[in-house]
Amino acid sequence: MSIQGDFANKLVLIANQIKLKMKNARSLFSFLFMLTTYAVNSQGNSQPRSTTGTHELIAVVNKASWCAICKANGDRAGAILMSYAGRGLHIYINDLTDSVSIETSKRTLKEAQLYSAIYSARRKGIGRMMQHCGILKDRTTSSLPTGVVTFLSPVSHRRIKQISIAVSDDEMRANIENMLQHSK
Repeated sequence: MSIQGDFANKLVLIANQIKLKMKNARSLFSFLFMLTTYAVNSQGNSQPRSTTGTHELIAVVNKASWCAICKANGDRAGAILMSYAGRGLHIYINDLTDSVSIETSKRTLKEAQLYSAIYSARRKGIGRMMQHCGILKDRTTSSLPTGVVTFLSPVSHRRIKQISIAVSDDEMRANIENMLQHSK
């Protein structure tokens, strides 16, 4: 049994012996479990996610055939992104056109271990800390914006930035250059 499991069992026994109110026991248990999980993870016991080769930055493009922003700016933004493909940018397309293309895109993102980074909503406050400690899971979002590029770290798969494809060429290039420079 893991250290966390033994610790959690001991906390339950202590809470039952003291006969705390259920609300207070739950709060105490949650706080101590978060603290223990954070301490264990901060000692280097957690394994980082796998990287995607030698890429320095990952871009996930949310597009759809019915999206007016995608139709107006897709070719231009795609050309800019493709110009960085040989310089450390790995590009994934998340096609949100219909249910078939969504499932295909989800499968591709899951294989690349990027699904949760794209399809999860960030928690705030105590929920964010509990999620970091592994107590809470990511909240999945039911809808995603189209016409945006989400940039992710290739090591941690954390979101770095999300940019609309409708921004100017200069702004898109400046953002990508900045992210690539800071990823080195």
